[in-house]
Amino acid sequence: MRKFRKRFYNDHANDYDNIWWDDENALEEFEGFKKSVNIKQGDVVLDIATGTGTFLIEMAKAGAICYGIDQSPKMLEKLRYKVKQEGIEKSVVKIGEGITEKLPYPDGIFNWVVCIGMLEYYPLEYAKAVLLEIIRVLKPEGHCFIDIPNPNKPYAQEREWIFSYDLEKFEKMVKSLELIILSRNKAGDVLQYLLLKIP
Repeated sequence: MRKFRKRFYNDHANDYDNIWWDDENALEEFEGFKKSVNIKQGDVVLDIATGTGTFLIEMAKAGAICYGIDQSPKMLEKLRYKVKQEGIEKSVVKIGEGITEKLPYPDGIFNWVVCIGMLEYYPLEYAKAVLLEIIRVLKPEGHCFIDIPNPNKPYAQEREWIFSYDLEKFEKMVKSLELIILSRNKAGDVLQYLLLKIP
């Protein structure tokens, strides 16, 4: 499955933004992100599954020092092009390939970690492994912004490759870690969570 997704995103890297921005649900999700993620000048942020960098670029423009990781080299190539076009090279420290369950960063360096549009491809056990890695790389009182498919929406119900979590189990798992749920927001086809690492 991972190889299939990598191939899919490599094949669609050049037209991905046009497809994404033409989706009303995606636009609603982007607005939810902007309302929830309050970046301060100089915040160090990591965008997991950064793709073509829609969210990373938004954070860089807000004054963040940005890192991005993705499994698709073609999507990252597109992101590098967009970073140059936007003139934000100084704000984007490092973008590269990698796997989420073993992040190539030291402990406690990020103020924010964003993980959007990725957990839906994996079972709950994997989501827990990802959150544990996020906790590891977050600073004390760092924030995390993630999304999961809304189980009440057709997007989750009609796609057999999408993992739709039982919300009670998902939130119980989140709370069992060093995380506090600050908010849960419905946006488009997803539920967006703003989380705080317990100091």
